[in-house]
Amino acid sequence: MTDRLTRIEGLIVSLTALAAGAALGFGLSRPLGVVLGGAMALLDFALIRRLGAAVLALRPPVARLVPLALAKSLLLVVVPAAALLVPGRFVDGVSFAVGVSALPLAVVVDAMLPSTVGRVV
Repeated sequence: MTDRLTRIEGLIVSLTALAAGAALGFGLSRPLGVVLGGAMALLDFALIRRLGAAVLALRPPVARLVPLALAKSLLLVVVPAAALLVPGRFVDGVSFAVGVSALPLAVVVDAMLPSTVGRVV
């Protein structure tokens, strides 16, 4: 399972880089917005992964779960708000949304790739 989660993280980075390169090359969107959105998606996924691991632990201490949950909630509010404060010539809502969409797209791509679980290499 952790192999798939690691692969999803790599896909988020790869898809963000691909979208930022396309934005830079074709001039359809602002590359910085795509990168900020992708970074937000990666941080969000990393926090979800850590929260999931903490919850699945035999007896997760509340002192460990609360800071992670608060960090995730804060991340979901602060990063998009900060992106709106950056001048529009660098970041806009569409470019940020393109970057954030790397997370669901990475999950879909991972689901379509063959699984390595149970395979003898």
